Amino acid sequence: MAKEKILQTKILNDLRSFGKYCECFKIEKSSDNGTSDIFFSIVKCGPTFLEVKAPGEKPSSLQEQKIEKLRKCGCRATWIDSWDKWIELKTKLGIIHLEEVKKVHDELLFSTLI
Repeated sequence: MAKEKILQTKILNDLRSFGKYCECFKIEKSSDNGTSDIFFSIVKCGPTFLEVKAPGEKPSSLQEQKIEKLRKCGCRATWIDSWDKWIELKTKLGIIHLEEVKKVHDELLFSTLI
């Protein structure tokens, strides 16, 4: 559970770095079981619900059902269990920071020089 909370905090801090172009919050309590952990909306991608799991864990069947229901309602909804998967999701949504692109570019360039 601690690793899950750490990942949630990192993701929320990353989202907050977008400033006025992003609204995000952690969903602490809900009257509906299976609700995702994080909601965010960015101009480029719209509303997104994110279920965060500890590394190697998967959502429960109730959480999977909730993700599917949100998708049917027109929202983006998914789950992740690592920082790498968060970066991958951000890339798919087109919301990756320029610094991250530069870092990946530099890593690729360095690996080809070895």
